Formats: sequence, structure tokens, C-alpha cells
Amino acid sequence: MYRVGAPWETSEPRPELAQLLAGGEISGPGRALDLGCGDGTQTVFLARHGFETTGVDFSPAALAKARGAARAAGVEVDLVRADFTAPQVDGVAGPFDLIVDYGSLDDVAPAKRAAVAAHVAEWTRPGGLVLMWCFYNDIPWWKWTRMRYPGRLRPGEERELYEETFTIRRLAAPVAGSGSACFLLRRRP
Repeated sequence: MYRVGAPWETSEPRPELAQLLAGGEISGPGRALDLGCGDGTQTVFLARHGFETTGVDFSPAALAKARGAARAAGVEVDLVRADFTAPQVDGVAGPFDLIVDYGSLDDVAPAKRAAVAAHVAEWTRPGGLVLMWCFYNDIPWWKWTRMRYPGRLRPGEERELYEETFTIRRLAAPVAGSGSACFLLRRRP
């Protein structure tokens, strides 16, 4: 899909990430992990803002685009080809001050989401942040029949996966009932 252009590719940083960084709720320098980095837009954005950034994705074509984006921006990033649902993820070593996940967890089969959450908890330093955007099944079922989403979290699933280790706050945007959600998680000490 990345060879011809994935529909989620953008040359601009995601608004939630940009706003949290501009407002100081997320601050660098530090170590950042872009989980499912795709074309590297968020990876490069974080590197430009002083983060030592690692991007991980399973797609060689996506990682090639991310390498090109980093080269064009004149930043150094670490790009790792890996399956972050696997029991061991070679090339990714925490702790990270920030992990961003834009639509990766919701694409993972529900049976493998706990493994991803365990990695995220392991990789996040105490006090560190996780910014997670996902498709979210909080709209009436009859609307889903007309929409095509690759996957979605059930309301409350974020708590089942992360509440033991993180505090969880749903951000105001995207609004509840829109079919997507963004959460800011903070790792407990």
C-alpha cells in the first residue's frame, strides 16, 4: 500500500501531537518511539523537536519512505523493521519518554492487543507519555455498516489494556461519538 500511497499518509504532523507539543504538555528533548511509523511523518516531526526518535513498522516500503523523509528533513532517526505484536521485538529498547501510536493498536487483532500493551508499558519510562489515536467503536452500530474502518477499539478497551500501568485521559478531539478517539496516557511510577 505504501508503494502507491496509503490513505493515512500525510506530510503534516497530526494535530493532537503538534498541539500537545506547542502547549508544553509534551516536551523534549527525550527519547520517542513512533509505533507503526509508516511514512515517518511523526518520527521526523519529533526529531525536529529535539527527540531522539525511533520509528518501528513492519513494512519495508513504509520504512523506505520514512528514511527518505528523514533525509529530506536533515534529521537522524532510528528506523526498525519489526512486528510489535511479537513476544520479542528486536531493535526496540526503552525506556522512552514518549510513545506515539496513530492507528496501530486498533489495526492489531484483538487477541494480540494485550501483547502490544505489555510492550508499551515495558518501553515507557515512569512518568513517560503515550499518545494513542485509534478508531473507536463509540458510534451507533448502524453507522458502522456504511463506514469502512480497518479496526476499532471497544469503548473501555483502552482501560482494560492500560489502566493498571497508566493514567488515561481522553482528549477533547476527536469528539466522542465520532468513531475515533485520542488518549494521553501517563506511566505510573
